[in-house]
Amino acid sequence: IAQSRAALARGDLSAKVDASSRAIRLIDEGLKTAVNRSTGEIGESLFQLYEYCARRLLQGHLKHDDAAYAEVEGLITQIAEAWRAIAPTARAAVPGASMQRAA
Repeated sequence: IAQSRAALARGDLSAKVDASSRAIRLIDEGLKTAVNRSTGEIGESLFQLYEYCARRLLQGHLKHDDAAYAEVEGLITQIAEAWRAIAPTARAAVPGASMQRAA
């Protein structure tokens, strides 16, 4: 997303296309597919948030709208920070997780 924004700022449309495509693909093929929607409201909400992010990136790309890129960058940053914050607790809750990490 940062690369898309930088390319937009310098008017490099080819680089913006490449970076935007990669960012959308990462969300669609990476983040969204990793979400277990059957876990209830949290899983479904996270999936919908990723859907929204992908749509906003596409809108930002099509309209050359840095505000859309900035919005998604902020959302993804917040999600990443939340995952980092809960990672130690999540690992502790999974039986054998500390042994797997050590291996």
